[in-house]
Amino acid sequence: MAPTNPRAIEAASLLETFRALHASHDALLEKVAQRYGIGRNDLRCLEILQRHGEMRPQQLAVLSGLSPAAITKVADRLIRAGFVTRSPSPTDRRGQVIGISDGHRELRAEIWDRIHADAVTVLASLGADDAGRLADVLERLIEVNRSHTRRVGSVEDGHT
Repeated sequence: MAPTNPRAIEAASLLETFRALHASHDALLEKVAQRYGIGRNDLRCLEILQRHGEMRPQQLAVLSGLSPAAITKVADRLIRAGFVTRSPSPTDRRGQVIGISDGHRELRAEIWDRIHADAVTVLASLGADDAGRLADVLERLIEVNRSHTRRVGSVEDGHT
């Protein structure tokens, strides 16, 4: 049933705008993955390594939500593609760490730095009050998504 309250109609319109933003970002990620010649999970792992720095494969598995076996395959593909390196762990001589390579840094600068600069330009056009309100709304919507992710996960696990 479509909302009839004017504020609910306005909120539904905003949600549609957020959905369009998400869809456009999803399409962008798909094109970037194609440009890199890798899959979306590989791209997600690259982004995690970019944000958090070099780490053990087990840490990447936790942060990405992928299984350790999947991370091994992702790491192997990314090493072959020249986007990450694997080296001995500085703290555990039996362990290894994976990190971003110079090859990825160059491609990232070509693609992501331009996207980031354009997004910063748009967001910088907001006044401080509007930026604060937008940040608050986005944080609350992130929590809505997290809450429903947990709820849906519980349903999948046989809990409600």
